[in-house]
Amino acid sequence: MRAFDVVTGEGTLLRATAEEGADLFWGLRGGKATLGIVTAVEIDLLPIAEFYGGAVYFDGADTVAVLHAWRGWCEGLPETVNTSIAIQQLPPLPGVPELLAGRMTVAVRYTAVGDLAAAEALLVPMRAAATPVLDTVGVLPYAAIGAVHADPVDPMPINEDQALLSELPVEAVDALLALVGPGSGSPQVIVELRLLGGALARERRHRNAFCHRDAAFSLAVIGAPVPEIAEMVVGHASAVTRAVAPWATGGQMPNFAPSYDPARPARVYNEDPRHWLAALADRYDPARVLATGQVIRAT
Repeated sequence: MRAFDVVTGEGTLLRATAEEGADLFWGLRGGKATLGIVTAVEIDLLPIAEFYGGAVYFDGADTVAVLHAWRGWCEGLPETVNTSIAIQQLPPLPGVPELLAGRMTVAVRYTAVGDLAAAEALLVPMRAAATPVLDTVGVLPYAAIGAVHADPVDPMPINEDQALLSELPVEAVDALLALVGPGSGSPQVIVELRLLGGALARERRHRNAFCHRDAAFSLAVIGAPVPEIAEMVVGHASAVTRAVAPWATGGQMPNFAPSYDPARPARVYNEDPRHWLAALADRYDPARVLATGQVIRAT
């Protein structure tokens, strides 16, 4: 990240870089909407023309075998590779492949850069974990990176919950499977485990407000709170994150599990970043014009 253009609560347009407006530059990297409305960003582009990636989908009946295989396999992956795994129950809607709609499937998401032949070889154990029902992994241009997770492009109502994990032992996987695996009656659309670490775990050259770089995995629980099952979806999502509490850090990422729970800021930010974000917000928005939504403010 090189620079931000941001409108503060006082209606002032400022530019923030590591040298100019360094306090804003610190807080805007991780602070979400707390310090103003960002109108432009200037970033470095990574020299990645193509990658080896996509998703391998397995039938829901193979969830136990695939999830346990993924847990052991991802521990030895190099930093050039990243992966997540999602237990999915996708509705039969336009854009959802027929092979995946209206049933439980397990998606092993995979991306790799560098030696693409080596990347293909690294995926072999997961492709052999069970019989795939669909395999979309191959060499893709970087512009197709969105195809890996195949998230919907249109807005839709969802309920999210999240936990960050310090480790993923066999017991944690079993605890999840009991609530979201085959026969569990889970109402969730997607339950995802994502491998963290790598560059994410390293501190940036310039300090910032982002916290929880030490988490090893993230767990995301995503459901559709349609009126008939809304209460069930929300309650079940909370039960899923509670099930992994023995291995959780207690933190959350700012981009996941939005909530107006007054305790959420303490889950997203450690004490010092939370204090400094609130102080900066008072400086740049003393009238609290933008003190709405999920922002950090002093009490």
